[in-house]
Amino acid sequence: MFEMAGARSVWAVCLAVIVGVLPLFLALPPAVGVGPLSTRSAEAASAVNVRVDCTGSPEATRVKNNTNRRIIVKRVGSIHEPRDNEPFRMRVKVRPGKAVAFTSGSGARGKVLTGQYIYDNDVGSREGARVATSVGRFVGRCWE
Repeated sequence: MFEMAGARSVWAVCLAVIVGVLPLFLALPPAVGVGPLSTRSAEAASAVNVRVDCTGSPEATRVKNNTNRRIIVKRVGSIHEPRDNEPFRMRVKVRPGKAVAFTSGSGARGKVLTGQYIYDNDVGSREGARVATSVGRFVGRCWE
């Protein structure tokens, strides 16, 4: 009989703890962007990396595909006071793990956006590139 009474008291304590703690968890706001119900996967968070050299001659906008499938770069443009002809429409395929460089300004070669400079060197990290791809839109800021 003593064992039975001891077991009942253990269960009573466990039940009291659960009843006491459960309302605390229910009162907490949901965690955003974490856990199995996250709307943004790890791959989506880093699917494309955009790096911009705003002071180079020519300027360079590098887009790296970090996914495990081919992506398409659709548009590239500057952030701060874009020109009337921006964003520049592109249709460049980038294989998984590979990168493509777009150039602009004097001496631009390869994948040329324009022969004119598009990035404002006087505004620091407020300037950069907006890149639209088949897996989403991404931003890269000018190097400091």
